[in-house]
Amino acid sequence: MKRRPFLRSLAGCALATASAGCLAAIDPRRSAGSIGDRDATPLTDGTDAWPGDGFDSANTGYNPDASLLEADPTTRQLTRGGSGIDTSFGGGVAVGGDRFYFGTNAGDVLGYTTGGERLWTYEADPNAGVRSIPSLTREVVYVTSDNGTYALDAADGTELWTNDALIRRGSSVLVDDRLYAIVGGPAAAAVDAETGAIEWTLEPSGGRPFVASLAVADGVVYTTGVSGSDGELYALDGEETLWYRDDLGGLYTPPSVAGDVVVASTRGGDVYALDREDGGTVWRYQTGSGSSVMPALAHGHAYLPGGATRTTCLDLESGDELWSIDTGQYGGPPAAVADGVYFGTPNQGLFAVDVDGTVRWHEEGVRTTGRMAAVGDRLYVVPFAGPFASGDVHALEN
Repeated sequence: MKRRPFLRSLAGCALATASAGCLAAIDPRRSAGSIGDRDATPLTDGTDAWPGDGFDSANTGYNPDASLLEADPTTRQLTRGGSGIDTSFGGGVAVGGDRFYFGTNAGDVLGYTTGGERLWTYEADPNAGVRSIPSLTREVVYVTSDNGTYALDAADGTELWTNDALIRRGSSVLVDDRLYAIVGGPAAAAVDAETGAIEWTLEPSGGRPFVASLAVADGVVYTTGVSGSDGELYALDGEETLWYRDDLGGLYTPPSVAGDVVVASTRGGDVYALDREDGGTVWRYQTGSGSSVMPALAHGHAYLPGGATRTTCLDLESGDELWSIDTGQYGGPPAAVADGVYFGTPNQGLFAVDVDGTVRWHEEGVRTTGRMAAVGDRLYVVPFAGPFASGDVHALEN
């Protein structure tokens, strides 16, 4: 592990736009507008919300307020004619109260009722698409396209502010009154959620790029990246780099944080748990998948989607394998709930599994590799194969 400060403040770049390492192209004035008097209180009650990509800012994929559905759930289609969600690039739905929201390949952001009624459509970025999952507060939807970030009124889709300096493939992370994103350069940035103005940016020394992957826990920003064949993981506190690792292999997926560790996966399928304090390796596990995996962290476990043929549960503290089940090929990010975890796969369908590894039920027809959202007594999925081939949003419920 290494320590290296690399703060690039917005003010510093404005005073010395020609200086090496500063992001002269980033201008806080690119942001226009304000959320005004809209309630930006974060959604934290999992009985009626899955408010962001990994449920929480730490990207755990764990909603402790939801439970596994019972066997033989019914499947209800909520959108029609092809939703346009690109799950292969990280698209999916965020749920808040009686509404859900998503971005599309066509560059739109849509708001729906949980009953399946379309409320509004906002044209965000038709040239690049919106391949991310929104971040929600009570009355504001934040969404990032490949060319900018937008704050929208949750009720009617009205544009509240935009900032085209924020360029990121992936979902930005909302924590209280800040939105964390990747900006051109690239670098990590903290953004005022009220106005969209950039508060600070952090650019790695030597110009090594970040990939669009963030998690935030206890005020520390963890971001993964890749430079050539080398992977990098940084721990940032907004003032300095606490530590970084550049010896892990390519890191294309977001890190996840729980307990005393930050967990990240390489493109070769190796999963690392690193000490949050100093970045030291706590354990390493080889999935055999040959590609990055995105775990769910819950119940003191790390749930890993399918490797070559099996889905695995590890002890989060030691990395010891506790159980595995045959789920076929690589699957998408699991969704953990109070009493178990869901695994989606492209060829074997959807599995609901108890904490001890017992398969509660298996729906072969619901095949997906995208992010799922477990909310209350519903599971939102975007199937892509089998009888649900349209790419539309479905809800499973009892």
